Amino acid sequence: MPSDGQTQSSGRARDEKAETRKKARLALPTTEKEGPQKSHSVEGGTKNPSIALSMPTSASPVVAAVTRLNATQPLRPFVAYAQPSRLSFIQARRAASSAALYSRAAGPSPAHPPRAVSGVHGKAAVSLAARGLSASALTRAAAAPRGAPAAAAKDSVAPAVADATSSVGSGERLLQPDASLALDQQSVGKLLTVWMVYQACGSTKLVQMAPKILKLFEKLRLSWLSNAVVRRTFFAWFCAGEKEREIVHAMRRLKESGIGSILDFSAEADLPEDATTAGGDLAEAARAHANVKADAFAKEYFHGMHMASQVPHAFAALKITGLADPEVLYRLSMPHQPLRDAFLAADHDNDGRVDYTQFKDTVLPAMPGGARVASPSGMFSMVDANGDGQVDWVDIQMALGMDNPLARPLYLSDGGAYGALESDFEDYERMVARARAVVQQAAEKGVRVMIDAEHTYFQPMIDHMALVMQREFNTGGSSQTLVYNTYQMYRTDALQRMTDDYERGVREGWRFAAKMVRGAYMELERGRAASLGYASPINPTLEATHALYDRGAAQLLDRIATAQREGAVPPALFVATHNNESIERVLQQLQSLQIDTSAEPVMFGQLLGMQDATSYALAKANIPIYKYVPYGTLDEVMPYLIRRAQENSAVAGAIRSEAAQVMAEIRRRMLGRTRRAHSVATSSL
Repeated sequence: MPSDGQTQSSGRARDEKAETRKKARLALPTTEKEGPQKSHSVEGGTKNPSIALSMPTSASPVVAAVTRLNATQPLRPFVAYAQPSRLSFIQARRAASSAALYSRAAGPSPAHPPRAVSGVHGKAAVSLAARGLSASALTRAAAAPRGAPAAAAKDSVAPAVADATSSVGSGERLLQPDASLALDQQSVGKLLTVWMVYQACGSTKLVQMAPKILKLFEKLRLSWLSNAVVRRTFFAWFCAGEKEREIVHAMRRLKESGIGSILDFSAEADLPEDATTAGGDLAEAARAHANVKADAFAKEYFHGMHMASQVPHAFAALKITGLADPEVLYRLSMPHQPLRDAFLAADHDNDGRVDYTQFKDTVLPAMPGGARVASPSGMFSMVDANGDGQVDWVDIQMALGMDNPLARPLYLSDGGAYGALESDFEDYERMVARARAVVQQAAEKGVRVMIDAEHTYFQPMIDHMALVMQREFNTGGSSQTLVYNTYQMYRTDALQRMTDDYERGVREGWRFAAKMVRGAYMELERGRAASLGYASPINPTLEATHALYDRGAAQLLDRIATAQREGAVPPALFVATHNNESIERVLQQLQSLQIDTSAEPVMFGQLLGMQDATSYALAKANIPIYKYVPYGTLDEVMPYLIRRAQENSAVAGAIRSEAAQVMAEIRRRMLGRTRRAHSVATSSL
């Protein structure tokens, strides 16, 4: 047995090594005024070219062009942490056994040290102060013998539900929203503003014309007037503000009512409408400007993590399009759908697997750089994790992702419009470095991260970044579930993608965490598909989206319940919806499956200013509930506000109901009437 002194000495040595690794991971790139950049050591001494996020030298004509761009869009450079992306343990093992795969070099392929991924299995912590449908009821239900009736676990404050497994609409409902719970906190003046906002959202024609009206005011040099109106109405209701003091104040007010916050810097990025192909110094200038802009976004996300940390148990949203040039994300996302289509075409027997011949003849040629593979058998061996001669879609995603440098030449264009540029690989590294630095700060400040879903033509790379961050940060047990990915269930492939990502988490040893939404870009996605002549990625009907959403939630709830019964760490589900029928189904499943929500494996969320009656009812019942809290300048959040108005107008019945509730509250106060007491079922949900 080692002595106490030896134990302390070895402990200090481990601490010193850990600190050294941390410093290496967060090391800033070193640059010289002239000449090439120095390379630096990253975890284990492997030398890799550092990725500098600073501007080019002043002598370059690129700087002159960037200066002209910054004259109209001034941005302060922010040097983010730089570190090449890491291979997972599985990828490193495959890479070590791979032969020379390509017939000619194509893009940078630096070597990276392997990183072991720790498992996530362990005892799930169950708090004595368990939160759920009823704290004491759910705790006793979990301890009751399997097969015992759910009614035996109820206490005096549990809702009276005759059959917890009954379908929505039969028996007494668990969810009974009460608008007065939210409206009590608003002044009459605020209520009048809210009523006007809801009335405007209820006018489909007005909402459709809103972008044109705003552009007209801008052309007439009357933006000051339209901005003043929007600031005092839509912005005041749907956003927390622009300054830190008012943003944190809004979060704290929600927390006092039992509602958590997801702080969201609501500036958005998209492909430019007038994109043109440029070369030479102009292209380099645009690229440099895009990286400076992404650094500025990263700096704002750092500030967001600081604000979110001032309120306990908060989230912060992260948009990947803010951390890289959207055109880079677009080019790197291009091969995903052709690769998926090729895999499905090669899978002749529909068993979800392909062999070497199918991989070589159908799957590889779908990639932009598939023709340059000199050793298809070596590539297949890298993908075939267990060596059984068959690979599935998850195998392909794990092995041929952008985080595997050996796979990057597959993404490289041969000169056409399909595929990536060599410079995109460097920009990818910058994006990973920014995302890692932001999430690392979130971890240090105790803030959880929601990675937002965006347009389908970016989503493959957004999903990829979310999986890379989850693999790195969602390990070590339920207390370290840091990163959530978002799934838009209005997409036809949403459930399959969520299932594949869950399976990947199981194989790589990290905790899967999903936020489910219906989606916010339906009009844009359908219009783009129609104009470019491809199949719409959106479900054909609203009913199909509802069904897919409920199936996805039920699937994850079942896995959560199974993991809790087995004493394992469950996946995490964030139910983000304004649809009360979906919320009711989830509440019933929570009760029937006896899921303990003390460690928040299941949470609910709505947007600030929407469905407040539901949000406050859930909070009063001690159900984990969060509000998306957007912030930013008015110009930055204007696209977000327009989408909120469009989303509200799409559910005219619900918005009319909310407007009627607000007007009823105004009349009650004006006439001095007393309100009926809240129902027992609502207050004790």
